[in-house]
Amino acid sequence: MKRYILYSLSGLAALSAHSQNTSNENVSPNILLIVVDDMGFSDTQPFGGEIQTPHINRLAEQGIRFTRFHTSSLSAPTRAMLLTGVDNHQNGLGIMPPLHAENQYMQPGYEGGINQRVMTLAEVLHENNYYTCMAGKWHLGAQKGNIPSERGFEQSFTMLGGGAGHFCHSFALSDSEQPVTFYLDNGKKVDKLPDDFYSTRYYTDKMIEYLRKCPQDKPFFGYLAFTAPHDPLQIIPEWKDREKGTYDCGYDSIRSARLERQKQMGLIPAQTPDTDLSNPSIQWNKLSKEQQKEQSRKMEIYASMIEYVDYSIGRVLEELEKEHKLDNTLVLFMSDNGANPKEPESYPGNTKEVIQERYDNQLKNYGNSNSFISLGEAWAEVCNTPYSLYKMTTHEGGICVPLIISGKNINQKGSIDHTTLLHVTDLFPTILEYTHTQRPSSYRHTTLAPLYGKSFAQNLTDANALPIRTSNDALCFEMKEDKAVIQGKWKAVQLTPPHGDGTTWKLYNLETDLAEQNDLSEVYPEKLKELIKLWKEYAKSVGYIPSDQSMTIKRIGAEAFYQYQQSLSH
Repeated sequence: MKRYILYSLSGLAALSAHSQNTSNENVSPNILLIVVDDMGFSDTQPFGGEIQTPHINRLAEQGIRFTRFHTSSLSAPTRAMLLTGVDNHQNGLGIMPPLHAENQYMQPGYEGGINQRVMTLAEVLHENNYYTCMAGKWHLGAQKGNIPSERGFEQSFTMLGGGAGHFCHSFALSDSEQPVTFYLDNGKKVDKLPDDFYSTRYYTDKMIEYLRKCPQDKPFFGYLAFTAPHDPLQIIPEWKDREKGTYDCGYDSIRSARLERQKQMGLIPAQTPDTDLSNPSIQWNKLSKEQQKEQSRKMEIYASMIEYVDYSIGRVLEELEKEHKLDNTLVLFMSDNGANPKEPESYPGNTKEVIQERYDNQLKNYGNSNSFISLGEAWAEVCNTPYSLYKMTTHEGGICVPLIISGKNINQKGSIDHTTLLHVTDLFPTILEYTHTQRPSSYRHTTLAPLYGKSFAQNLTDANALPIRTSNDALCFEMKEDKAVIQGKWKAVQLTPPHGDGTTWKLYNLETDLAEQNDLSEVYPEKLKELIKLWKEYAKSVGYIPSDQSMTIKRIGAEAFYQYQQSLSH
């Protein structure tokens, strides 16, 4: 296995090298928001991973790493909350399409795309003289009036769906997502992608192109929303073998090594125990030699996808340096949820037979444009070290993700923040305060839904600033009937099958049990009751609609499902 290296600034361009001094407080700061898709907490080097990420390291060395940053357990709700500051049950993503139950479909807060009761970050900043641009995944509605070019972005190249093949033959994840799996170039549907298209590379090219178009008298807001490393796991040929052999040692060795590095780096308490995978039936030494080769290869390709994302981030930072703009830019880097355990056949409408018929998933073809492979349950949990479980659950492995904030006015360079309990909606008001802008109370003759997030801008510039949440403040979560509430060190969780029974709440002390292994509900029953009460109050306040366990799309089909979505703006 490769030796773990945390790159220093030596050999890399320093933030101020050859740059003009643009840090004047009167100059409005630029904002570069970078989101990766389905990447685990511990994948990058600043969070304990072995995957080589020198440019993300650079951001960490010049900024702050946050270890208590929480999102939704699914992509679209996270992105909706990120761009609006409003809870997903009020901004239109109460459930991620096409997962609507019959009793949720067409209901307020469950429109399947960001609704008219919110303003996007791009809309607010554009109203305040910012140049706004976006490249990458949208996943926040495909109906007229709700595409990026109509929600505040002056320049945009976007993929409308939740995921797709990363090359020019960009297949949908399943037939149920086919109606919204397409690209828009400044609002116009793209009929044919370039022959050399690869999503990460092309998004980066577009972002650099847009940044070059920024008027000299305006600050910019750039939203770079990668689809990598979301499945299908695919990488350009010349990067396919960069990690060859790294993962032959198996799940337990990689997880233990990551955990040890996290302790050495001060990311987690030194006494944090190593834990087994949540599914006891998954053991590396129980796999056949061929199965081990398949599993190792999947992780190699996944890691290479992240390394290529890192390389691409470096290209954008280099461009900003050449334009003398990096010194005046706040850079935010995050994942939208934990790593993804789903296999290709688990997407609605897919079966093993469909996957076998449509794709060449022989080992020798892994990672190519006509393959459709996924990370799988075991590696996904390893990627989320030290946490348990993964995307689609409200355990920490599904909702606690890496966040790095770096750049202008960040005074705590290279620091790790363990104390600030953060929610993805906090980034919206934080960026507004940082840019000295405000969201109005109404927009386009509509009263806006209340912000769920709180600004922590003061914590970025002042090491002595008070935390934005006390031990009495709570964060609440719900997605696909998985529920959670965090208050201080305490967390209550209710999970649906196969990880729970859908009715029982469990209680954990995150201070001593990051992996949520020791249920304390019988030891502290009153504390559990308090947290459940807080969750119920939250659910009522945001308009949560419990699922009746039906599936609208199964009854009416994908075309009809998304035709309704297209009518929402009328």
